[in-house]
Amino acid sequence: MAAPAFDQLRARARARLGPRLRTLTARGDTPTCLVCGSKRHVERTVAYTREPEKTCVVRVCQHCGFVHMPGHIESRYAAKTDIEQLPGGHGRLGDLEVPGREFHMIKMGVDILGGKGHEALIFGAGRSMDNHHVAKLPEVSRVAISDIMKVRDDAEFIDANDPPKRKFSVVVASEVIEHFRDPHADFARLLGLVRRDGLLICGTNIHDGGRLAADRYIFYPDHTSYYSPQALRLIADRAGVHLDFRSPLVGQAMRKRYVIMSRSARTMTRVADYFGREVYAPSELARPPQPIPQRSHQSWR
Repeated sequence: MAAPAFDQLRARARARLGPRLRTLTARGDTPTCLVCGSKRHVERTVAYTREPEKTCVVRVCQHCGFVHMPGHIESRYAAKTDIEQLPGGHGRLGDLEVPGREFHMIKMGVDILGGKGHEALIFGAGRSMDNHHVAKLPEVSRVAISDIMKVRDDAEFIDANDPPKRKFSVVVASEVIEHFRDPHADFARLLGLVRRDGLLICGTNIHDGGRLAADRYIFYPDHTSYYSPQALRLIADRAGVHLDFRSPLVGQAMRKRYVIMSRSARTMTRVADYFGREVYAPSELARPPQPIPQRSHQSWR
């Protein structure tokens, strides 16, 4: 067979088997999954369906479903020195007049735990002013904010880069964990701020296995980690904590979840009791914009 014809056949085979070939190649000397350590992954460049000029390199683990965006490693926030330099304008962020999502997450946490005298922490507070609203809750005796840089002095500040010196009964991290560069180490640092009988509540989108090209979440330039339920289960198991998922009223295509963790089985029982009474986890919206279908079951109808 002539060389050009053979090259054409090989090119067509690679086009047809490309994803499988990339998976097999990943078993060699290539990066491992940041969550499960598997070398079996598919790496490709994805263009956003609504804005094709936006592209992103994704590395999808074929074992645990974790999606890594390796091209977004450089942080956009570490060098910020002023609160006005931080991203703003999100409807989820509380201001001095109206509480935002972090307030409702903390209020949910203290309602789940019951009692009074709770100490609360907003991790990755950024421009959110919800600490002022949290401080007015009768169940809360102390509230602090934490970030990778200190750009404000309106609350007690916990440096996210230092080993934790104090622990809190409720720690919330809204739109934070998708920025984690080293999920196991970063979750361990975050959980180090939580009391043994306390709650960690993280707000993030969960990858449902759908088309990444249609998913705006991976194209935000500082998002590096997009979790599947299985990936977060592995992280929780290694950290020695219990894990639960609950749906708030908001989220792109309703993929938003509150990821709830605690070392205490009794505390997680309280979570189950709370959601035996409540349909949705509270957020900045007062009511759902539309009924939410059951994704898996809907196709059967």
